[in-house]
Amino acid sequence: MAARLDSICRTVLERATDAVNVTDLGRELSHQLARVIPHDGYLLVGLDPASGAGCFHTGERGYHSGTAHRLRTDTALDAHPHPFARLATGPCPVGVLSADHPDFRHSARVHDVMAGAGIISEMRVALTVSGVTRGMLILLREHGSRPFSAADSDHATQLARPLAAALKQFVGSKALRPASRRPLPPAVMVIGTDDRIRSMTPSGQAWLRELGLSPTSPGADDPASVGTQLNMTHLARPATGPAVTRIPTPQGWIVLHAQGLDGAGAGDVAITIQCASAPLLLPAVAAWYGITSRERAVIEQALKGLPVKHIARQLGLSPHTANDHFKAIYRKTGVNSREELVAGLS
Repeated sequence: MAARLDSICRTVLERATDAVNVTDLGRELSHQLARVIPHDGYLLVGLDPASGAGCFHTGERGYHSGTAHRLRTDTALDAHPHPFARLATGPCPVGVLSADHPDFRHSARVHDVMAGAGIISEMRVALTVSGVTRGMLILLREHGSRPFSAADSDHATQLARPLAAALKQFVGSKALRPASRRPLPPAVMVIGTDDRIRSMTPSGQAWLRELGLSPTSPGADDPASVGTQLNMTHLARPATGPAVTRIPTPQGWIVLHAQGLDGAGAGDVAITIQCASAPLLLPAVAAWYGITSRERAVIEQALKGLPVKHIARQLGLSPHTANDHFKAIYRKTGVNSREELVAGLS
């Protein structure tokens, strides 16, 4: 088994580099995991390393949007015993919820909602590496399968860090390039307490397509129910305040801002979607590409248009050292020049 786990660890990094989009990434990681942890469905969420908000997601045979909404918002349900925030910071990154476990014998979450959706067991895995949580993974087993076992949890614990590294590799292995799309006007959409789109500006439909979501009309049955927007709305509910996430797409980076509304719209969340600007994008890019604090300072000065000698003087470096930092930045981000670097962040 140890040899198989080692093989999976190597393979997930290789496949993350080759994955064209997040759908391919999710399917490949699920396929590799199934070698040691069979499962019927999964949900994979990548997190903006600078804000902790969801920035991409994919899944197959997961919870229906209505079930997912109830599991998150129904105050009559018992709280989930394994919140991701605790898994991410605790000694074990894995938590299992199963119908056959005596601790959950009277759990409405398990025996009402999960069972009603045909799910007998749920495994949650926080994907953290080097102190940064890169994502979250949920594996599901349906009725007719056996619940996740202690051995399954042990395997998931050993694979959590390689999976987190694979998420970083998926983003950080792609060369930083300027957006290939024609810029869209910023869009605003309002998400109600039922997680449905109440209204949006005309460009909202186009932005939903950019995000890989069905551009349904406001009030339709499948709005932003399973997308990054939903994650953002919950982060921006009254207790937590405004939220921001930067989303990598094949056409360039997108930024989402979410903020709860007051007054008559209390409980609703307004989301702004637009192309990412360099100052807002840099914190996430630095984390995804492994850029050091000193290298980030060099980039910040380069974005001001300063020549190398001025950058070196500003940061107390020699011009030679400043150029060495630029070379390291180019290597990490896959660009060939300062012009390409600035264009990739603009």
